[in-house]
Amino acid sequence: MVFDGGELPVGTSLSTATKKARGWGTVAKKSYGNWLVWLQNALDDCTAENSYGRDGLRCSLKQGSVAPGLSALTEEEVSLSYRYQMPVHAVGYNWLRSNEEASKHLANEIDRIIGEYRETYHCEKVILVTHSMGGLVARHCSEALGYKDKIFGIVHGVMPATGSATAYKRVKAGWESDGTVVGEIARHVLGATAKEITAVFAQSPGALQLLPSADYGNGWLRISDGNQLVSLPQHGNPYQEIYLKREEWWGLIDEQIINPLDTLKKTVDQDWKSFAALIANAVIPFHNAIANKYHADSYAFYGDDQTYKTWGDVVWKRLQYPAYLNDHKYNVMSARPLNDTRTGIIDLAAGKLGVVSVQKSFQIQPARESGDGTVPVRSGYAPAPYVKACVAFQGVEHEGAYNPLPRPRPPQLFTLWAITKLVSKVKGTANMEYTA
Repeated sequence: MVFDGGELPVGTSLSTATKKARGWGTVAKKSYGNWLVWLQNALDDCTAENSYGRDGLRCSLKQGSVAPGLSALTEEEVSLSYRYQMPVHAVGYNWLRSNEEASKHLANEIDRIIGEYRETYHCEKVILVTHSMGGLVARHCSEALGYKDKIFGIVHGVMPATGSATAYKRVKAGWESDGTVVGEIARHVLGATAKEITAVFAQSPGALQLLPSADYGNGWLRISDGNQLVSLPQHGNPYQEIYLKREEWWGLIDEQIINPLDTLKKTVDQDWKSFAALIANAVIPFHNAIANKYHADSYAFYGDDQTYKTWGDVVWKRLQYPAYLNDHKYNVMSARPLNDTRTGIIDLAAGKLGVVSVQKSFQIQPARESGDGTVPVRSGYAPAPYVKACVAFQGVEHEGAYNPLPRPRPPQLFTLWAITKLVSKVKGTANMEYTA
């Protein structure tokens, strides 16, 4: 069950009952409230106030492109879009549970919504607009569950199409802060350390499904030990090469902190087995089910901005001690951890120099790639070969990618443009083409 009693945004002509019936209370108002209001008003702007659409936003998109390489809307496309009602619904889900489960919930909602409108109107399909991992849910619903024939098209925003190395970083070092008071509060709420994050992450298939998939590529995890650099994965299998490494300090999960209630460490083996089972039974199958699969009529945008540096790679870098102090038996990949701050710094045993024990400290380096602060360009751009358009925008922060305030920005206009383009496909369809 998804909680549907969230605070409802204001600013439309819709009644409270209608907004609730459309699921607006199933998503966070802080993240999506302004967007729902803006999108519904943009799709309902055939009023006397804007000359019955002639001064609406869609008409303004006839004047120029919303992004380089994209055509402006045509008069025919805009006029046709005004012949249809497009009520905006929201479908919330629990992001910690498996995205496959969320996909089935979305499928049920599609059936329910179409069924309700069919009682009064012609309604055969829906258009989906997704944010972040919601794109993974929609892709699974469309391509794995076979709902593509009930979906007119999909607009994806800031989707981690092949996962994000940011997920690994957060498990190993806790949530990052943007330096603001709000950012610090969010960091402590979401988990400031690996100990806090791991307790939730290791038991949550939805969170684990955000990790880089095999399609993310090799070499995104790097251990830099002076002149020695090791990059993983090397064989296209991050599951076996990184996530399921139980003894290695650089593996995803420290088994000692999976279960904070197990203070005597009696259930460590069982806790690890449960985590490993999630990787094998929930993460790998889900990644495989959506690999390179997109609805045939999909559009996508992503953030490409150095202002929002993102972990495309995660680099563990040695902080001190030259290589000549290494014990001859020292191997950075199998070194024994002596201390872990759980915030991205770990001390390793490097053997002895005479009678003196030598340790080396490794630290996760700051994010350095362009992106939106969560999804790096390599993952945001991944849909490009498979979709109608895949567009990069600057100034896009992951959580607020759809926020239209204080004024609509290119991502919102791109979404409205894509919806209008999708509606133009209605021509020639048996049950939905406007014939009046």
